[in-house]
Amino acid sequence: MLRTLLAGGAGALVLMTNHAVADGMPRGAPVAGVVCCAPNWTGPYIGVGVGGAFATHDRSARDITEENGAVVSATNLWDDHHGRSNVFGTVTLGYDYQFNPRWVAGAFVDFDFGNRGDHTRFADFGGFSDVRLSQENGHAWSIGGRLGVLSSPSTLLFVSAGWTQVSTEADLSFMFGGTERRLSFDKQRDGWFVGTGIETQLGWLGSNFSLRGEYRFTRLNDDERRLTLTEDYCGAGCDRRLAVDRDIDVHSVRAVLVYKFGRPEAPVPIK
Repeated sequence: MLRTLLAGGAGALVLMTNHAVADGMPRGAPVAGVVCCAPNWTGPYIGVGVGGAFATHDRSARDITEENGAVVSATNLWDDHHGRSNVFGTVTLGYDYQFNPRWVAGAFVDFDFGNRGDHTRFADFGGFSDVRLSQENGHAWSIGGRLGVLSSPSTLLFVSAGWTQVSTEADLSFMFGGTERRLSFDKQRDGWFVGTGIETQLGWLGSNFSLRGEYRFTRLNDDERRLTLTEDYCGAGCDRRLAVDRDIDVHSVRAVLVYKFGRPEAPVPIK
């Protein structure tokens, strides 16, 4: 029995010694290669989510008299401030890089989908009657970057900024001089956005999923259109035109479930 115990103990000692040597450690040195793990923020990701937006529309119209391209007079017809909310779906692709134990930078592209529209009828004024304005905002593309600080190993607080493009359609119709007139605003409108948010990794360690919440403010470029009402209104080269201007700001919030490719954690030596 004693010989069996001695043989077993010697065998265990040999195995432990061989393991240490295989790890590049000299015989007799204490084990010092123990590591722990921390969430890894570096890598590409994909995310899907939902959001809500509140768009404010500042719309105005002027009755303008132009002579040889120069404005001679301008009469304000209406100023309208209108707001509308909607929900949308979103898909995002991006890449983050943790360049510091506490700092993360990244780039991303978003696609938001979900139509939102409204219809407005204005009171008659001057020679204009049966004035109707319908508009619809469709999908939107955004590309931007973000910079964040880790408030904990698994939670990122960040700010974001970038460029966006929104598909819009608008149609203004009215009666003037006994004739129906129309003015369309179909186009892709560019703009910019800034945002702030929080993202936290789910399941602590060992999970590639995280949940992101973000608020964005978006400003779209101004859109002004002109429609000629009467040519040679006050003589040769003097025309009467309708000028319509639309300004759109959007406040939005979104919740996105993100899946990051690669290792969900990185080894960190114990100090």
